Amino acid sequence: MRAASVEKRSVLSALNPKPEPYPIESQETSRAANRRGAARTSVLIPVRLRPVRFDDGNFEDVAATSNVSRGCLNVMTWRDSYYTGMRVLVSYPFTSSHKGTGWEYLSEIVRLTQLPDGRFQVALKLQFVMQSSPNPRLIPL
Repeated sequence: MRAASVEKRSVLSALNPKPEPYPIESQETSRAANRRGAARTSVLIPVRLRPVRFDDGNFEDVAATSNVSRGCLNVMTWRDSYYTGMRVLVSYPFTSSHKGTGWEYLSEIVRLTQLPDGRFQVALKLQFVMQSSPNPRLIPL
C-alpha cells in the first residue's frame, strides 16, 4: 500500500510540476547584461553632420539628437545618405552663428534604423575631439 502511494505521488508531481521561481536580478547583473555602459538621456540638441570622405558626398546635415549618452549620440534625420561604418564629423552642440562655440568630434555610425515616418535614426559613436586651434590635433575620448 505504501509503494502505491509513493508511486501515485510521483505520477502527480510529474503531471503538476512545481513552478520554477523567477530569477531575481540585482542591479549589477542587469547592468552587466545591458550593452550600454552609460545611461541615456532624452534631449534635443542641434548637431551638424558632415562626411569625412569625399566619396560619401559633400553635404552638411543639421539635425537634432533624440537621446545622448557619454560617447554616443542618437540623431534623427531625413537624409538617406548614411550607412553603417561611415565616418562623419559631428559639431555638437551646433549653433548657426560662426563663433564656433560647439565642439567637433570624429565619429562613426554604428547603427542606422529607418522609422515608419520615413526619417532615419542614426546611432553615432564619438571617437575623437577635434581641437580647434592654430595647430589642430585629435584628442581621444
